[in-house]
Amino acid sequence: MVKRPTLILLIVLALVIAAFFYLDERPLKATAPTPTAIKSSFLIPKDYGALTRIHILDAQGNRLRMGRDASGNWALSQPELAAANQSQAEAAETQFFALSVLTTLETSPALDVIGLNPPAYTITLGFLDDTQKVLEVGGLTPTGSGYYVSFEGKIYVISQSSINAVLGLLRNPPYAETPTIPVTETSIPATPTP
Repeated sequence: MVKRPTLILLIVLALVIAAFFYLDERPLKATAPTPTAIKSSFLIPKDYGALTRIHILDAQGNRLRMGRDASGNWALSQPELAAANQSQAEAAETQFFALSVLTTLETSPALDVIGLNPPAYTITLGFLDDTQKVLEVGGLTPTGSGYYVSFEGKIYVISQSSINAVLGLLRNPPYAETPTIPVTETSIPATPTP
């Protein structure tokens, strides 16, 4: 006859073996991690809608103004009134939505220290719903990786390459190319002089 403690051990051993074979046939399902919301790393969210006006002003008074006409095409009003190259203007619009945030400053240094009093550039953007947003661009960060900017009451560091693409509009406005008429030589008939 089997003693009582031995019988209990045999039952526990049988349960462990049964659990092993059961779990071997049906492995535990790994639970997927719960996705967490990742904050956008872009300064201007796409949900603001399409841009309709862009105005860039630098500290020296140079400016660029461009906007969409009634048919939705871009046109420049400053520095000169002219039609815009549509593909370049659309690329410029895309650049504004691609301004990459490197850092959001929780506590801001003095604005004159980071070049925001006065700002080096003031960019005013108009959107389809007639809202207007102002972006002020200050100086380069000490590491040279980005610029200090003020937008909607907060101070950010924006990627140097992304803001340079936008500020390049001031130096190289997206004018439409004007067709050139080739000059051909025409022979002038010789006329006798009297």
